[in-house]
Amino acid sequence: MSGQFGTALRHALEFDSPDRRIDSLKTSVSNVLRSGDPSVRVRKTEYFNHTFVPDLVLTWPEEKRERLVFLRTNPNPEWLAADLKVIASSHPIMFTLDDFGSEHGSSAHEGLMAAAKEARALITEPDAIEEFVSPRTPITAVLTHAVIRGGLGLVDEQTARGATESAIAGLSAAESLEAGPIRSALAAAEGMLDDEQASRLSRLYQVVWEGKGGSPENFPSSRKLAGPITGKDLSLILATLTSEDVQFWRRIGRSIGLEQVVAIGPESGPNLGRLVQANLDRLEARGARVFGQSTSDSEEQQANWGVEKGCLALHGDGWIAYFAARSNELPPSEARRGVAVNTLIDGIRQLNVRMTDVKVQQANFAISIEAVGDADVVDSPDFGQLVARGDSVAQVAAIAMASKRNLIADFITGTAMGHTNATFPLTELAQAAVRLLLELSHRHVPDADVRLVSGRDPSPVQDRLFNEP
Repeated sequence: MSGQFGTALRHALEFDSPDRRIDSLKTSVSNVLRSGDPSVRVRKTEYFNHTFVPDLVLTWPEEKRERLVFLRTNPNPEWLAADLKVIASSHPIMFTLDDFGSEHGSSAHEGLMAAAKEARALITEPDAIEEFVSPRTPITAVLTHAVIRGGLGLVDEQTARGATESAIAGLSAAESLEAGPIRSALAAAEGMLDDEQASRLSRLYQVVWEGKGGSPENFPSSRKLAGPITGKDLSLILATLTSEDVQFWRRIGRSIGLEQVVAIGPESGPNLGRLVQANLDRLEARGARVFGQSTSDSEEQQANWGVEKGCLALHGDGWIAYFAARSNELPPSEARRGVAVNTLIDGIRQLNVRMTDVKVQQANFAISIEAVGDADVVDSPDFGQLVARGDSVAQVAAIAMASKRNLIADFITGTAMGHTNATFPLTELAQAAVRLLLELSHRHVPDADVRLVSGRDPSPVQDRLFNEP
């Protein structure tokens, strides 16, 4: 035991008090498991080195899974095999507090390995865990998560080192479309993972392969995982890869919807913005709700995408816009005054769209004006008179969008939504919602603040709002 974890275990064994010694050992193991998988929750029990009562209980609340951890002070394979017969049904982790050493390769060692795989239990040692957690690369982090959740067999230091090295080489090969290292990485992983975790890892390599332009039929694995990418798949991809290649993220996004993006959760990282920006014309939302005001005149500001409150969120300077696949998923609205009519006209002209309907509130009454045919309410003389009055406030306006659907901008609730179940690509909705639902003057229109990149092939839309930074 030569690493930091081994040092922590040796330090724990130096305590004179048995209670402190046991608690320190459990704490050290808990800490290394959390470093390998930050999402895991570890609960200590009151027992230690018990035959059938675990020392630690691992849970993943969002995944509704549980795994029992049994600490063993003696790595003798015959003793471990005897204990495994008692606890095999729980598919546990048996964690020895010392390395296997000279027992490696013995007949007892080989028998224990076969028994562990049959029981779908993981038996491992301190130096093996060090091999998993020490590289700290995104792909080895994914492998470590998978081992803690669904590792099986007897995994020693040499096996762990081989698996992590293969994982790193395999991801590089997936990005360069080389089949051999991927096949080796998957074989190494499948030898120590249950079917669920092996499939997740295979899916990750396959998505990278296809994202780089590889054919699904040529992906070097018997696990042909068809169907749309799930939120878990996306989470793995965003956490594992670093790529500025727009076409890569465009290929990744060809079969995803807003629901899968939101399922990633708030810990999405900077890759979420790359994924969304490359697929703005594909990602469709039922509606948007905007809070706050634009507060900056700086052309250096840029809005950022994230996942928040169960929605896709766009953060600007002093404002935030939420986009949802269903109207009831938007966060609760906050009552607003409405928008000045001349400000609304500025926004309509800058969007270069037609206003088909508007409701204007004045001191003692409200006026609704509806366009006939292809007319624009902005051109109505009556509407011009309303503009001249300083007490006129627009409450609701309908905008004819390029998708041939009307977008209803409700300035009282800060909401933009279509009729019935109409949806809008983010290329339209983000632009219209931010321009119209923020209380903007002409010079405050956030061209720089809402710098979105269109995913349309083959080149970005030539609109200032969608220019790349």
